[in-house]
Amino acid sequence: MELRLLQSFLVLSHELHFGRAAARLHIAQPPLTKQIHQLEKQLGVQLFERHPRGVRLTTAGEALVPEAEQILNAVDRAVHTVRHAEHGGAGRLVLGYSGATGTALVPGLLRSVITAQPGVDVDVKRYGSSSLVADAVLAGEVDLGQVMLPFEHPDLGTRAVAQHQPLLVVAKDHPLADRPSVRVEELDGMDFVTPRRYSGSALLQLLQEVCATAGFTPRVVKETPDTYTTLMLVGAGVGISIVITGIDVLSSEVRYVAFEQDNLPSLESAVAWRKKNPSRRLDHAVTAMTSGPP
Repeated sequence: MELRLLQSFLVLSHELHFGRAAARLHIAQPPLTKQIHQLEKQLGVQLFERHPRGVRLTTAGEALVPEAEQILNAVDRAVHTVRHAEHGGAGRLVLGYSGATGTALVPGLLRSVITAQPGVDVDVKRYGSSSLVADAVLAGEVDLGQVMLPFEHPDLGTRAVAQHQPLLVVAKDHPLADRPSVRVEELDGMDFVTPRRYSGSALLQLLQEVCATAGFTPRVVKETPDTYTTLMLVGAGVGISIVITGIDVLSSEVRYVAFEQDNLPSLESAVAWRKKNPSRRLDHAVTAMTSGPP
């Protein structure tokens, strides 16, 4: 069934006069009559009854009106959505993230996208590590991923979104808890709670590099699967740890202490995407996320 036949049918159903309907459709009356006959033949029913002053809808014709309106409205919506999506303003965008850093950053990143593309439907998926987020991006499970740099993969593009400085975290009753700042060498010989060792653990690498600037290796007493667990154990007095700025995790049992040194190693958060993804919506999202607060 051709859409133009439904359009002609609806116009005639409103005008109930072939002459007026043909004028609205900018065609002659004979082609309109032919179109209505063609539609009736396809449906196997009579849609209009002719009378001297025009036409009236049959029962079948009355039943077709709302259906035809729904079909044409759906087509209009589809056209609008597709054209809007061409400019990056519609569709669905899924962002993958991991850890406390992702929890802190993702709301702002998504807000930037929504502000720049009001029609986009955003969603999130949480993973256990940056490596798993990157795997999800490569597999097409998510469109974008929040990862920690340094991170390199030939099929992924990355762009930094935040810089993170190291912070000491201790229990609230620890001797260093009330200090405004500490030097790294003061931590030598203390018990550390650290991220679990796995390939690509950026936070563990940072912790080790910070300690190395003072010439020591941290004495690890407990390894944890995530930052939340690290904070819980630090708050319980199991040990101290090093985290990063930008983690918005509330805990009344820990205190964050800055380092006196201003040249310590740091980390960057970035968004990663699959380079071969052709979506313009994705391009606009990356630009929105990396251009600063909305």
